[in-house]
Formats: sequence, C-alpha cells, structure tokens
Amino acid sequence: MSHNESGLIGHVAAAAVESIDDAPRDTVDEWGAFASTTEALTLTLLTELLRRTREHPEVPDSVSAIFDGVYAAELDHWQFTSKHWDPGTTRFWIPDGFFGGAGDALDLTAVGQGVAAGEHLFVNTYLLGVTTFAAAGHPTYARYAAELAANESEHRLLGQTLAGASPPNDLGFAEFEFDRVSQIAAAAQSAGFGFGEEGTAAGRFYDLPQSPMAPRIQIGSNQPR
Repeated sequence: MSHNESGLIGHVAAAAVESIDDAPRDTVDEWGAFASTTEALTLTLLTELLRRTREHPEVPDSVSAIFDGVYAAELDHWQFTSKHWDPGTTRFWIPDGFFGGAGDALDLTAVGQGVAAGEHLFVNTYLLGVTTFAAAGHPTYARYAAELAANESEHRLLGQTLAGASPPNDLGFAEFEFDRVSQIAAAAQSAGFGFGEEGTAAGRFYDLPQSPMAPRIQIGSNQPR
C-alpha cells in the first residue's frame, strides 16, 4: 500500500468515526423495533401475494418460484428480527395498487414496481442497522444487518426485473437515502401504507398470520452466521 493510499484510508476512517459519534441516530432498540415491524409487513404482504398468485394460473411457474423464494427468505428475516425485538404492529394497510387492483387482481408489473420501491426502503433500513450496531459497539450484529441488506438487494433486483427495468441492476452502490427509521416509515406512509392505521391510498387492512405458513420451497443460509 502506498503512503498516499494509507493516508487516504486513515483520513476516511477518522471521518467515519467522527460521523458515527456525532450524527443523530436511532438507538438499537428503536432500529430493531422498526426492522421487526417492516418484516411483519413484508411477510403479511407476501402471504397475500402468494394467495393471489394461486388465483392466476397465467402467472409463469418461474415467477411463482421467485415469489416462493422471497417468501421463504422473508420468513427467515421475520423469525430472526422478532426473536430480538417486538414489532410496533402486526396490522397493516396495504394499497390495492401494490397488487394491481383490489380483490384478487394481480398485475405483475405493478408488483415488480412495488417490490423494487419497498426494497429500496428495506435495504436502507438494514444499512442503518449497520451504522447503528457499529456505533453501539456490536460488530457481529452490524454484519448481520449487512447480510440482511444484501438479501433485500437481491429482492430489489427481482422487483426491477419483474417491472421491466432496463437494466434492472442499475446501481453501483446501494442507495442510502434516509438516516433515521422515522424517515423510512414516513416514506412508506407517503406511498399509501399504514402501520396499524388506515393509509392514504385505496386499500384495506391485512393482519400478519399468527402462524405464518411454511415456505413451499427450501432455501439455504436461513440464519446469520
């Protein structure tokens, strides 16, 4: 490593430590409760998505398999986060537009757009977790949050692909738009979602199943290591 490279790394590291120490941030418990709530929302949403998919035999088997894989991963996320933090609510207002309409309606382009937008927020949530745990001196949990962010990034790519984005892999680095979980919650609410209360878009309430259904396919790496 050259002297210039070493100096640059030292400067960046010092700036990062100063930023972590000085910047307003969520507590671990604030972040954890929000992460658990978002995983409850995601699992609730996917339960309804899988139900609607079964009502539409025209959905390609390859797409159904992707949905099943996403559900399996999000169930893992819910089981992990809820083991450590209670969610703020397990009742959610989900806009009809996410699915492409009310009732049994299903529009895969709309779903892809909704998934990509939602995963943008959830990737940001787990990136916040990395910073939160690092600042609190919990490097192992910071890595856990990074593992979760990586998986949510996969799901964003799947949503982008389903929505027809070209190219779907359109980022060099994951976007870090929000630096507090309250801002992420506000972004979801501005899109019509409600956390325990009616949202601003046409839709209805959905409740997280007390006993979530078992995944229809098996995936690997089911817990952080």
